[in-house]
Amino acid sequence: MSGEPTIDWEPQYRGAHSNPQVVECYERFVSTSDPGWLAALKELAHAEGAQVGDLHALASAHLVAGRPAEAVPLLEFLAFLEPEDPAVRYDLAGAYARIGSADRAGRELERILADRPEWPAAVRQLAEVRAWLRWHGDTVDLLRQQAEVFSLLTADGAGGATEHLALGKVLYQLAAVPRSGVDWPDVVGVLERAHQLDDGDEQVLEILAAASHHAGAEPQWRAALLALERVAPGSGHLDHWRAAPPAVAPNPDRLLAIASSETADAHHALRDLRAQYRTAPNNPDVQRCLVQVEVGIGNVAEALWLAEGLAATEALDCYGHGALMVVYGILGDGRARRHLAEALELAPDQATTAELLDQYDQLSAG
Repeated sequence: MSGEPTIDWEPQYRGAHSNPQVVECYERFVSTSDPGWLAALKELAHAEGAQVGDLHALASAHLVAGRPAEAVPLLEFLAFLEPEDPAVRYDLAGAYARIGSADRAGRELERILADRPEWPAAVRQLAEVRAWLRWHGDTVDLLRQQAEVFSLLTADGAGGATEHLALGKVLYQLAAVPRSGVDWPDVVGVLERAHQLDDGDEQVLEILAAASHHAGAEPQWRAALLALERVAPGSGHLDHWRAAPPAVAPNPDRLLAIASSETADAHHALRDLRAQYRTAPNNPDVQRCLVQVEVGIGNVAEALWLAEGLAATEALDCYGHGALMVVYGILGDGRARRHLAEALELAPDQATTAELLDQYDQLSAG
């Protein structure tokens, strides 16, 4: 999108709501772009006793520095603490837009404008977001059509390395798009087949290394880098991916348990689970766990948006249907009963069946 978000603190983020040293570091960083001031600001904002204004200052500084991915977790936390604060919501919308989550940006802006319909900056940015979403929707539709064509060309063992590489490229783009139905392991599988058909193709190995990194598939990532080093030792991708080894494949259920607890680590687990979703928006386990956490902390609008994406997933398991039952049940939506029926059919044992029925009865009584 064309515009950069406006960094415009509301007065409450000064004075009693911010450390004066934080304000000074922020203003000096904005005026000089000296990373030393950003480092000092980060240390102050994370110090014991830091206030909400200090974190907002750090998030805003990250936006100014062109690091929206670092600003997003801070702003999401602030939005949880101060859900009606338009300044936080506006910065969060800008951060979402800049990491490619335009749908989320649009929802934040719509929430702001519901209370402040005449805010010019929000009106302008919402128009840009909607225009971008229309263009993006057309692009995703084209990618889906291309994926269908290349899938036919490679079906039942047909097609060579060229066709599999073409399919892998398209799937790579779709894997980052929420609700596309393409997850990173799907991309890795297609590119591994392309590598089998032509083990000397440099481009296949470069994209395979990237896809394996996003999937958290360390064995495939290492194998791709070793093969790339053999085929193209001068590839710039080697140094890049060696410096960024993949994380262990996500364990969203572990993060769900921590995020749902009352421990000091709960927020960090929520932040990590949200980060997993941004990396792998079509992983049904990540979707399911994030839906459950968001609805558990009362973020029902976000849970519903995530649930709509999860509901479009093919072949959901018992626990996926159970998560959807809870979200729709809280909203009084009739789809809760349908997802209960689906979950009961797939329940692995009697204890799970009893738990599902008990949850549904509690939702109905509430």
